[in-house]
Amino acid sequence: MDRIIEASDLGMDYETTLPTETCDYFYDVEASLMNASCYQPTPKFTEESEIKGLVLGIMAALSFVGNTATIISIIIVKHKKRMKSSVYILICHLSVADLFVTFACITTESIWTFTVQWLGGNFLCKFLKYLQLFSLHLSTFILVLIGLDRYYAVKYPMRRSDIQKRIGYGIAFVYFLSAVFSIPQLLVFHVLKGPFPEEFYQCVTYGLYTAKWQEQLYMTFGLVCMFILPLTILTVTYVMTFITLKKSEKIFKCERTTLGNTCPEFHRRRLLRKAKMKALKISVIIVLAFIICWTPYYTLMIISMIFDADNIVFKKLQSRIFSFGMSNSLVNPIIYGAFHLCHCKRKRGSVRVVQPRRYH
Repeated sequence: MDRIIEASDLGMDYETTLPTETCDYFYDVEASLMNASCYQPTPKFTEESEIKGLVLGIMAALSFVGNTATIISIIIVKHKKRMKSSVYILICHLSVADLFVTFACITTESIWTFTVQWLGGNFLCKFLKYLQLFSLHLSTFILVLIGLDRYYAVKYPMRRSDIQKRIGYGIAFVYFLSAVFSIPQLLVFHVLKGPFPEEFYQCVTYGLYTAKWQEQLYMTFGLVCMFILPLTILTVTYVMTFITLKKSEKIFKCERTTLGNTCPEFHRRRLLRKAKMKALKISVIIVLAFIICWTPYYTLMIISMIFDADNIVFKKLQSRIFSFGMSNSLVNPIIYGAFHLCHCKRKRGSVRVVQPRRYH
């Protein structure tokens, strides 16, 4: 698509259409054009925008219902059964983080898609961009806490109260860390008038970076904090957890031989082990869902940094894959709900088997 350049200072008193490459050349060499400016066609609301906005809106609604139901379910179960497992407390906080993602990311993106330009002003631009990064950081950091919690629960099964206290400190720390790591968003984002013939404003980072390496440095920092480092920690902790479980399996078999299947102590340990395995399965699947949802987006980010990909098609692809990544907030409550329903069905089944028949 050609752009329009008003070139009165080039000895012309008329408006002429120049190729995109010519306009890009002026930007690249930072030519002083005084009254000259390059115009692109003003973005319009299209059928594609409508579909994207509707899909994001449906995702936001489902995510809100799912995560709210998860939080209520955990609170009810905790009060009724006095649930002490720290993993469910962490899943509850993960649902809170996913609700932040739902409102700050998915809902905002949906509304923005329908409005096309940014109508929220400079304050909302900075605040919502801050909240978006805060929610994504929080969701990722809580996943790391879940991985660490499962490792310590398997490694030190008799230190439950100590682990729960540390998890409490860990939750407070990740909220603080997410808040601090998101501060740069308040500085880099601002509302700017677009290079279009009509009045058109967007919430962008354009004009802040004085050199390309500054933007790449900030992107690299985000990539490391939100994907590479968490993924490394999660991989290490889960590998160590499964190694520890293998060792404890041998000890468990020895205890069964020594104590016998009817011993109350053996029965108690067997139930405790089953509960831990269930919690471990939930956490592993939640982490796998995170990897599946976000790996395409961060892979594309790495490609864009290495090859300096900055064309319109690439940006559209990145936007769609980011929407796929945000669907992770919708997947987490489905995972918890599926496990919870399966557990209830097994429990009802076991009750029917154990319950003696009545004869009238």
